[in-house]
Amino acid sequence: MQWADQNWNNELSLVRIPVDPDKQSVTARNQNGEEDVRNSIWYATGLLMRQNPGDVERSLKIIETVLKYQFDDPEKVFHGTFYRKPSESYPPEDPIQWDHYDPNWREFICTVFIVLIIEFQELIPKKLIENMNHSILLAAQGSYARKVSPEYTNISLMSTFLLDFAGRKFKNNEWKQYALNLGREIHRLFERNKTFNEFNSPTYYGVDFYALALWRKYGSTTEYQNLGQSMELDLWRDVAQFYHAEMRNLCGPYDRSYGMDMQNYIASVGLWISTIVPIDLAPLPNVNEPFNHSGDYYFLPMVALLGTNIPNETITHLKAFHGEKILSRTIEPKRTASSWLSENLMLGTESNSLSTERPKHLSNQFHPATAHWFTSGGNLAWLRCKSNDSLIIQCSPNKISLSNSNNQPCEYIFEINAPNINPSMVDPYVWRFPGMTILLKRTNTPFFLNHFENLLTIQFSADGLVELTFEPSDEDN
Repeated sequence: MQWADQNWNNELSLVRIPVDPDKQSVTARNQNGEEDVRNSIWYATGLLMRQNPGDVERSLKIIETVLKYQFDDPEKVFHGTFYRKPSESYPPEDPIQWDHYDPNWREFICTVFIVLIIEFQELIPKKLIENMNHSILLAAQGSYARKVSPEYTNISLMSTFLLDFAGRKFKNNEWKQYALNLGREIHRLFERNKTFNEFNSPTYYGVDFYALALWRKYGSTTEYQNLGQSMELDLWRDVAQFYHAEMRNLCGPYDRSYGMDMQNYIASVGLWISTIVPIDLAPLPNVNEPFNHSGDYYFLPMVALLGTNIPNETITHLKAFHGEKILSRTIEPKRTASSWLSENLMLGTESNSLSTERPKHLSNQFHPATAHWFTSGGNLAWLRCKSNDSLIIQCSPNKISLSNSNNQPCEYIFEINAPNINPSMVDPYVWRFPGMTILLKRTNTPFFLNHFENLLTIQFSADGLVELTFEPSDEDN
């Protein structure tokens, strides 16, 4: 909250999001970020929890401000969602989702409104509560019209809770029944393999834990409460298996990720873990210095308020690494993940024949092959692969193999981050990085390099099988 206080804009009654330090433009780094509507309501929650002098008044100002940024136009596809920033323009006649508006702000903001009404009713004026309930009504109208897919896990979990609450509040049985059917379908999909279709996301697993806590804590029926609790417990069991406590990271692959090292950016699952383990073991960046994806740090009051329900046997895996293991997961038909974790190296891969069908706004978050390792100096280095092709990828101890499922030439992009990395470390078939030598088996085709600070990008096309063999090295130069 002290960090968030520094970003308060009293004139706009919102908080701003600092610019990520990894922005490649020096100008961008020196600019202040913009004020943000959604993140401000998370800050408002923290203010109501803290209740220092002036906190409640500031929180009420934020709620009033956020309400002003909601779209109320029943004929439009963006009805019931919110402007993302005060500077944002009203969507045009044929709006493009994600470009001109974000439909998910309905669920993100109005589920918080529900929590605030339940938890802090005595601090919020009656008229403001009426306005918040009206906002929930508008969001429910838009959410019901949208009918989000149950496979879009983090949003569908929140949508279920929102529409069930609104259905009861406004006596709309159609919403209530739809929410119940959606919730049961999410649970059915989860129970197939004890995992969500939106698989292994350091950010959106954190949102899943939030939504499941809403079901568990505020669910309108015993069924909701039990489903929320059971999925929450099983999700923690899976997270604990993929988590490397010494590296402070989930092993890949990542269906949706905004970074590769939770010690350099905020991943919301790291916020949940930080409430369970001693703070010196928490997978968080140093918040006294600039860090990436800082907007999600505002989410921490929701984590602290709701709390988590975690199996006791999994906590030990969040505190210490318990030895080498191979993991395999079936996510859904034609999608499988495999991971290998050892003391100083972990590898993750996902075969996805549907990768070319991923929405454009998700494609840059999908990392089907990943590696993390320690350099001899104790720093964490990483590698990730990106491709627009449909890939068959597998890992085994010290090895990742990749091929195009269509047996056609494939374009590969590898990004490697390590201290003092430079292009001289790369030969066509041998990459000598700090702490790790990677032997490459591939067809003889040209490859291209791009270097910026500690990030090196390698790009090439290849026919047939590509293999990366990882050999730990004591050398950092």
